[in-house]
Amino acid sequence: MTAVILSALAFGLALFALTQRRLLWGVLGVGAHSLTLAGLYLALSAPDVALTEAAVGFGLVTLTYLLALRRTGKLVVAACPLYPLLYQEGERITGLEWEILERFARWCHRDLEIVWVPRREIPRLLHAGEAHLGAGGFLPGPEERVRFSQPLVPTKLVCLRIQEGPLGAVAGEPGQELATATYEDAGELARALLRGEIGGAVVDLLRQREWQLHRLISHEGSSATLEEKGFAFAVAPDEEELWKSLEEFLAALEKAGVLEELRRRYLG
Repeated sequence: MTAVILSALAFGLALFALTQRRLLWGVLGVGAHSLTLAGLYLALSAPDVALTEAAVGFGLVTLTYLLALRRTGKLVVAACPLYPLLYQEGERITGLEWEILERFARWCHRDLEIVWVPRREIPRLLHAGEAHLGAGGFLPGPEERVRFSQPLVPTKLVCLRIQEGPLGAVAGEPGQELATATYEDAGELARALLRGEIGGAVVDLLRQREWQLHRLISHEGSSATLEEKGFAFAVAPDEEELWKSLEEFLAALEKAGVLEELRRRYLG
């Protein structure tokens, strides 16, 4: 009877380990499976096999997996700053997206690492496997062959007009095809506006708000809506399991009301 129970338990633990999206739970399932097998061998009067299974299967193999998981368990996020979604405040990183990323990294048992890059570099890093996620006010563009999470915050793409002249945009962001000149980041774009090199810019509403709050532009000018958009996380195209886990996690946050609370806190 004991052997039957242990056999059923071993089968159940094998299924548990194989179906886990979070690596740590999968490794723990493998360890528990090996320990159960050791008990089964003992029940079948094979103590030498049981001892070997416990020492190698449960001890050595599980420890090796845990060490490998510790070395490779990073969640690398390529990002460009956008207040109040993801930005630096002194030495500290904060923002709505940062809080979500911190919670998600803990949820999938990974160490979070932010790599600040220009917006146009994010898809390249995702395709090259050098980053898992893209963040920092990421607006999906139709030409980008990456996965996207569900929208986090709705916004609009607008044409901000300060004076007569050509339009500018941040390289890699949606709307750059409407601009005459492109710039590496939003700071360069704002300075070009201030210097009068361009007469307007194609930006999202949060970027326009950021410029006004930090007085990077002298006055509001006029703006016309071009397209309804939604900020989202970008996911590397070969990270299907990570994308599924992220979608599951965001759905849970939405259901619990956490996303709405974060939106109210950071966006008012």
